[in-house]
Amino acid sequence: MDYEPASAGAESGLDHFVRDLALCLSVHRDRSPALVWPDGIDAVVAEAGTEMPELTTALGALLGSQVTSSSVELPVGGHSEGNPARTDLVLVPVKGSCGGRVEPSPPGRGPAVLEHALELRLRVGEALYVPRGFVYTLDSVHTPCTLQVLALHPSVW
Repeated sequence: MDYEPASAGAESGLDHFVRDLALCLSVHRDRSPALVWPDGIDAVVAEAGTEMPELTTALGALLGSQVTSSSVELPVGGHSEGNPARTDLVLVPVKGSCGGRVEPSPPGRGPAVLEHALELRLRVGEALYVPRGFVYTLDSVHTPCTLQVLALHPSVW
């Protein structure tokens, strides 16, 4: 990944978010789940619920991938269990919080870099990377929670 920083004053919050997320993914992509606290999260929260073309285009350009965006709303008490990540995902809470669990794929069905499940609480300001082939669960929703989901699709040339 080539990254040449612009002058500090010229970068927007979205630029900071994309840069921090791309740096995290340059280390963890295709290897293991990761939790990152990217700068510029306010720009993502402000655009939550939209398709976020600036974010998806900028992140896609840095990663050499097609990036799409969608959102997931979890009501109080809501949960979403056993979701297989069919492509690399980044889950970004933009409202509320929820529990999260990332598990290694069943034996023989994907990468086995985790010996045990990763359990955490996802809050606004964090981003969780879930590699393709892993299984994730969202639960423990005490207040309504909205997550922006960034899907990283391999480029087709």
